[in-house]
Amino acid sequence: MKVATVIIAFLGALAYATSTAQSYILTIDEQQPAWKAKLDDLKSLVKQAGGRITHEYSLVKGFSMELPAESSKGIVDRLESFASRLKCKLHIEQDQEVHAFGGHGSFN
Repeated sequence: MKVATVIIAFLGALAYATSTAQSYILTIDEQQPAWKAKLDDLKSLVKQAGGRITHEYSLVKGFSMELPAESSKGIVDRLESFASRLKCKLHIEQDQEVHAFGGHGSFN
């Protein structure tokens, strides 16, 4: 019985790991009133929509998240709409690799 449980858990983790998810970074302007509560509300919305918070930042106020690929655009739109109703200034962008020298080349 325990082996079956382990196998099911492994298959579930494997399915989650191989599913296509898109990563985004959300940051919020901390100069606005009640930014902490607004940030908490935005994190709750991500979780309710089927997303996952992957990291919370302290230097800038925000978090990174993984959203299901098939519904990521709709979730981002919902976050922006919700932020507008909260009168919340935020920025959402898809997480991607950044290069300081415009590419993968050498330092010539």
